[in-house]
Amino acid sequence: MLEFFNAHQWLYTSLGSGTHLTAGTESLAWQDTFIRHIQELNQTNQADLPYGIIHTYHIQQPTVILGPKDTKLSQLTDGIHFLLQQQHVPILRAHGGLAVVSDPGTLNISFISDVIGYPLSIDAAYEQMIEWLKQTLLPFGLNVESYEVPQSYCPGKYDIVVNQRKIGGVAQRRFKNGVATAAYISVSGKQAARADLIHEFYQKSAATHDFPDVQADVMATINEFVDQPFTVDSFEQLLLETISQHRTMQQLNTDTLHQSNTFQSMYQKAEQRNQTLF
Repeated sequence: MLEFFNAHQWLYTSLGSGTHLTAGTESLAWQDTFIRHIQELNQTNQADLPYGIIHTYHIQQPTVILGPKDTKLSQLTDGIHFLLQQQHVPILRAHGGLAVVSDPGTLNISFISDVIGYPLSIDAAYEQMIEWLKQTLLPFGLNVESYEVPQSYCPGKYDIVVNQRKIGGVAQRRFKNGVATAAYISVSGKQAARADLIHEFYQKSAATHDFPDVQADVMATINEFVDQPFTVDSFEQLLLETISQHRTMQQLNTDTLHQSNTFQSMYQKAEQRNQTLF
Protein backbone atom coordinates (compact mmCIF):
# COMPACT_ATOMS: atom_id res chain seq x y z
CA MET A 1 0.00 0.00 0.00
CA LEU A 2 3.06 2.23 0.35
CA GLU A 3 4.67 0.92 -2.83
CA PHE A 4 5.85 4.37 -3.88
CA PHE A 5 7.66 4.92 -0.58
CA ASN A 6 9.13 1.41 -0.62
CA ALA A 7 10.57 2.06 -4.08
CA HIS A 8 12.92 4.84 -2.91
CA GLN A 9 15.97 5.47 -0.78
CA TRP A 10 14.73 8.24 1.50
CA LEU A 11 16.79 11.18 2.69
CA TYR A 12 15.30 13.24 5.52
CA THR A 13 15.68 16.89 6.53
CA SER A 14 13.85 19.46 8.63
CA LEU A 15 15.58 22.52 7.18
CA GLY A 16 13.42 25.64 7.48
CA SER A 17 12.05 24.89 10.95
CA GLY A 18 12.57 27.65 13.48
CA THR A 19 11.34 30.63 15.44
CA HIS A 20 12.87 33.38 13.30
CA LEU A 21 10.71 35.62 11.13
CA THR A 22 12.23 34.32 7.91
CA ALA A 23 11.59 30.62 8.69
CA GLY A 24 8.62 30.45 6.34
CA THR A 25 10.52 32.03 3.48
CA GLU A 26 13.49 29.73 4.07
CA SER A 27 11.34 26.60 4.11
CA LEU A 28 9.72 27.50 0.78
CA ALA A 29 13.15 28.22 -0.70
CA TRP A 30 14.39 24.84 0.53
CA GLN A 31 11.48 23.08 -1.13
CA ASP A 32 12.31 24.72 -4.45
CA THR A 33 15.95 23.79 -3.91
CA PHE A 34 15.17 20.14 -3.17
CA ILE A 35 13.02 19.73 -6.28
CA ARG A 36 16.15 20.59 -8.27
CA HIS A 37 18.64 18.79 -6.02
CA ILE A 38 16.80 15.46 -6.21
CA GLN A 39 17.35 15.36 -9.97
CA GLU A 40 21.08 16.00 -9.52
CA LEU A 41 21.32 13.24 -6.90
CA ASN A 42 19.63 10.69 -9.12
CA GLN A 43 21.75 11.53 -12.15
CA THR A 44 24.80 10.20 -10.28
CA ASN A 45 22.97 7.49 -8.31
CA GLN A 46 24.37 4.00 -8.95
CA ALA A 47 22.00 2.18 -6.59
CA ASP A 48 19.02 0.08 -7.63
CA LEU A 49 16.49 2.46 -6.08
CA PRO A 50 16.15 6.19 -6.79
CA TYR A 51 16.59 8.78 -4.05
CA GLY A 52 13.68 10.72 -2.61
CA ILE A 53 13.67 13.50 -0.02
CA ILE A 54 11.33 13.80 2.96
CA HIS A 55 11.14 17.42 4.12
CA THR A 56 9.34 18.39 7.32
CA TYR A 57 9.27 21.79 8.97
CA HIS A 58 7.45 23.68 11.73
CA ILE A 59 7.17 27.45 11.53
CA GLN A 60 7.00 28.71 15.12
CA GLN A 61 6.21 32.30 14.17
CA PRO A 62 2.47 32.44 13.28
CA THR A 63 2.43 32.80 9.51
CA VAL A 64 -0.13 32.96 6.72
CA ILE A 65 1.19 31.38 3.53
CA LEU A 66 -0.68 32.98 0.65
CA GLY A 67 -1.17 31.39 -2.75
CA PRO A 68 -0.83 32.99 -6.19
CA LYS A 69 -4.60 33.44 -6.50
CA ASP A 70 -4.66 35.58 -3.36
CA THR A 71 -2.58 38.24 -5.12
CA LYS A 72 -5.63 38.99 -7.27
CA LEU A 73 -7.68 40.22 -4.28
CA SER A 74 -8.75 43.81 -4.97
CA GLN A 75 -8.02 45.02 -1.43
CA LEU A 76 -5.11 42.72 -0.65
CA THR A 77 -3.18 45.53 1.07
CA ASP A 78 -5.95 45.86 3.66
CA GLY A 79 -5.88 42.11 4.20
CA ILE A 80 -2.10 42.13 4.67
CA HIS A 81 -2.37 44.93 7.23
CA PHE A 82 -4.98 42.89 9.10
CA LEU A 83 -2.70 39.85 9.24
CA LEU A 84 0.15 41.97 10.54
CA GLN A 85 -2.14 43.45 13.20
CA GLN A 86 -2.98 39.89 14.23
CA GLN A 87 0.78 39.21 14.52
CA HIS A 88 0.90 36.79 11.59
CA VAL A 89 3.69 37.04 9.03
CA PRO A 90 2.33 36.99 5.44
CA ILE A 91 4.44 35.20 2.83
CA LEU A 92 3.70 34.11 -0.74
CA ARG A 93 4.36 30.65 -2.14
CA ALA A 94 4.78 29.83 -5.81
CA HIS A 95 2.44 26.82 -5.83
CA GLY A 96 -0.97 25.97 -4.46
CA GLY A 97 -3.98 28.20 -4.72
CA LEU A 98 -4.98 30.04 -1.55
CA ALA A 99 -4.07 31.08 1.98
CA VAL A 100 -3.24 28.60 4.75
CA VAL A 101 -2.12 29.14 8.34
CA SER A 102 1.16 27.82 9.68
CA ASP A 103 1.90 28.16 13.39
CA PRO A 104 3.34 26.10 16.29
CA GLY A 105 0.41 23.65 16.07
CA THR A 106 0.77 22.84 12.38
CA LEU A 107 3.19 20.50 10.63
CA ASN A 108 4.37 20.96 7.06
CA ILE A 109 5.51 17.81 5.29
CA SER A 110 6.56 17.03 1.75
CA PHE A 111 8.14 14.30 -0.31
CA ILE A 112 10.27 15.18 -3.30
CA SER A 113 10.92 12.63 -6.02
CA ASP A 114 12.11 12.27 -9.60
CA VAL A 115 9.68 10.95 -12.21
CA ILE A 116 12.56 9.39 -14.17
CA GLY A 117 13.19 6.98 -11.31
CA TYR A 118 9.50 6.45 -10.49
CA PRO A 119 6.82 7.83 -12.85
CA LEU A 120 4.19 9.73 -10.88
CA SER A 121 1.15 11.44 -12.37
CA ILE A 122 -0.32 14.54 -10.75
CA ASP A 123 -3.21 12.63 -9.18
CA ALA A 124 -0.97 9.73 -8.14
CA ALA A 125 1.34 12.11 -6.25
CA TYR A 126 -1.58 13.53 -4.29
CA GLU A 127 -2.88 10.03 -3.59
CA GLN A 128 0.50 8.94 -2.19
CA MET A 129 0.35 11.75 0.36
CA ILE A 130 -3.16 10.73 1.38
CA GLU A 131 -2.09 7.09 1.66
CA TRP A 132 0.87 8.03 3.86
CA LEU A 133 -1.42 9.87 6.26
CA LYS A 134 -4.03 7.12 6.09
CA GLN A 135 -1.50 4.46 7.08
CA THR A 136 -0.16 6.66 9.88
CA LEU A 137 -3.53 7.39 11.49
CA LEU A 138 -5.20 4.01 10.95
CA PRO A 139 -3.83 2.50 14.22
CA PHE A 140 -5.62 5.30 16.09
CA GLY A 141 -8.99 4.38 14.62
CA LEU A 142 -9.05 7.36 12.27
CA ASN A 143 -10.07 7.01 8.64
CA VAL A 144 -8.44 9.58 6.38
CA GLU A 145 -10.46 10.56 3.31
CA SER A 146 -9.79 13.08 0.56
CA TYR A 147 -12.37 15.32 -1.06
CA GLU A 148 -12.98 19.04 -1.36
CA VAL A 149 -14.34 20.89 1.67
CA PRO A 150 -15.62 24.08 -0.02
CA GLN A 151 -15.94 26.25 3.10
CA SER A 152 -12.45 25.48 4.38
CA TYR A 153 -9.46 27.64 3.63
CA CYS A 154 -7.56 26.62 0.48
CA PRO A 155 -10.17 24.02 -0.55
CA GLY A 156 -9.19 21.41 -3.10
CA LYS A 157 -9.92 17.96 -4.44
CA TYR A 158 -7.34 16.41 -2.11
CA ASP A 159 -8.30 18.04 1.17
CA ILE A 160 -7.33 15.78 4.07
CA VAL A 161 -10.51 14.84 5.92
CA VAL A 162 -11.21 12.97 9.17
CA ASN A 163 -14.78 12.53 10.44
CA GLN A 164 -16.07 14.90 7.74
CA ARG A 165 -13.81 17.75 8.87
CA LYS A 166 -10.70 19.02 7.15
CA ILE A 167 -7.42 18.60 9.04
CA GLY A 168 -5.06 19.62 6.23
CA GLY A 169 -4.48 20.13 2.55
CA VAL A 170 -2.10 19.06 -0.20
CA ALA A 171 -0.33 21.04 -2.92
CA GLN A 172 2.08 20.02 -5.63
CA ARG A 173 4.93 21.66 -7.52
CA ARG A 174 6.85 20.32 -10.52
CA PHE A 175 10.10 21.41 -12.11
CA LYS A 176 11.40 19.42 -15.08
CA ASN A 177 11.46 15.82 -13.76
CA GLY A 178 11.18 16.78 -10.08
CA VAL A 179 7.94 16.61 -8.09
CA ALA A 180 7.33 18.12 -4.66
CA THR A 181 4.10 17.03 -3.00
CA ALA A 182 3.48 19.06 0.14
CA ALA A 183 0.86 19.06 2.89
CA TYR A 184 0.05 21.12 5.92
CA ILE A 185 -1.46 19.22 8.85
CA SER A 186 -3.32 20.89 11.71
CA VAL A 187 -2.11 18.78 14.63
CA SER A 188 -3.00 20.91 17.66
CA GLY A 189 -4.05 24.40 18.66
CA LYS A 190 -7.23 26.36 17.98
CA GLN A 191 -8.33 25.50 14.48
CA ALA A 192 -11.45 27.65 14.78
CA ALA A 193 -9.25 30.68 15.40
CA ARG A 194 -7.18 29.85 12.31
CA ALA A 195 -10.32 29.58 10.19
CA ASP A 196 -11.73 32.82 11.62
CA LEU A 197 -8.45 34.58 10.83
CA ILE A 198 -8.61 33.58 7.16
CA HIS A 199 -12.33 34.38 6.99
CA GLU A 200 -11.64 37.89 8.24
CA PHE A 201 -8.61 38.24 5.95
CA TYR A 202 -10.84 37.63 2.93
CA GLN A 203 -13.42 40.06 4.30
CA LYS A 204 -10.77 42.77 4.66
CA SER A 205 -9.42 41.97 1.20
CA ALA A 206 -12.87 42.37 -0.42
CA ALA A 207 -12.93 38.79 -1.69
CA THR A 208 -15.49 37.90 -4.34
CA HIS A 209 -17.43 34.65 -4.69
CA ASP A 210 -14.33 33.15 -6.34
CA PHE A 211 -12.80 32.84 -2.88
CA PRO A 212 -14.00 30.52 -0.11
CA ASP A 213 -16.43 31.67 2.56
CA VAL A 214 -14.37 30.06 5.31
CA GLN A 215 -16.39 28.50 8.13
CA ALA A 216 -14.67 27.22 11.26
CA ASP A 217 -16.99 24.27 11.87
CA VAL A 218 -15.82 22.35 8.78
CA MET A 219 -12.21 22.22 9.99
CA ALA A 220 -10.46 20.50 12.91
CA THR A 221 -7.13 19.37 14.33
CA ILE A 222 -6.00 15.77 14.64
CA ASN A 223 -6.04 16.13 18.42
CA GLU A 224 -9.81 16.63 18.39
CA PHE A 225 -10.17 12.98 17.38
CA VAL A 226 -7.64 11.16 19.59
CA ASP A 227 -7.59 10.31 23.30
CA GLN A 228 -3.88 11.03 23.78
CA PRO A 229 -2.99 14.33 22.09
CA PHE A 230 -0.02 14.60 19.78
CA THR A 231 2.62 17.27 19.79
CA VAL A 232 3.76 18.41 16.37
CA ASP A 233 7.08 16.67 17.03
CA SER A 234 5.46 13.39 18.06
CA PHE A 235 3.18 13.34 15.03
CA GLU A 236 6.11 14.09 12.75
CA GLN A 237 7.97 11.16 14.30
CA LEU A 238 4.96 8.92 13.71
CA LEU A 239 4.89 9.86 10.03
CA LEU A 240 8.58 9.09 9.65
CA GLU A 241 8.17 5.75 11.43
CA THR A 242 5.42 4.78 8.98
CA ILE A 243 8.04 4.90 6.24
CA SER A 244 11.08 3.69 8.20
CA GLN A 245 9.23 0.50 9.19
CA HIS A 246 9.68 -0.59 5.59
CA ARG A 247 12.54 1.48 4.21
CA THR A 248 15.74 2.79 5.82
CA MET A 249 15.88 6.57 6.06
CA GLN A 250 19.10 8.60 6.14
CA GLN A 251 19.81 12.22 6.99
CA LEU A 252 20.17 14.42 3.92
CA ASN A 253 23.65 15.94 3.70
CA THR A 254 22.99 19.67 3.51
CA ASP A 255 26.51 20.97 4.27
CA THR A 256 27.06 22.30 0.77
CA LEU A 257 23.44 23.14 -0.02
CA HIS A 258 23.34 26.14 2.33
CA GLN A 259 25.91 28.01 0.26
CA SER A 260 24.84 26.62 -3.09
CA ASN A 261 23.84 28.94 -5.90
CA THR A 262 20.57 27.03 -6.14
CA PHE A 263 19.46 27.77 -2.57
CA GLN A 264 20.65 31.38 -2.72
CA SER A 265 18.70 31.87 -5.95
CA MET A 266 15.56 30.19 -4.60
CA TYR A 267 15.70 32.25 -1.41
CA GLN A 268 16.10 35.47 -3.37
CA LYS A 269 13.08 34.57 -5.51
CA ALA A 270 11.04 33.77 -2.39
CA GLU A 271 11.93 37.16 -0.90
CA GLN A 272 11.01 38.90 -4.15
CA ARG A 273 7.61 37.17 -4.13
CA ASN A 274 7.03 38.37 -0.57
CA GLN A 275 7.90 41.94 -1.51
CA THR A 276 5.00 42.00 -3.98
CA LEU A 277 2.62 41.76 -1.01
CA PHE A 278 3.59 45.19 0.32
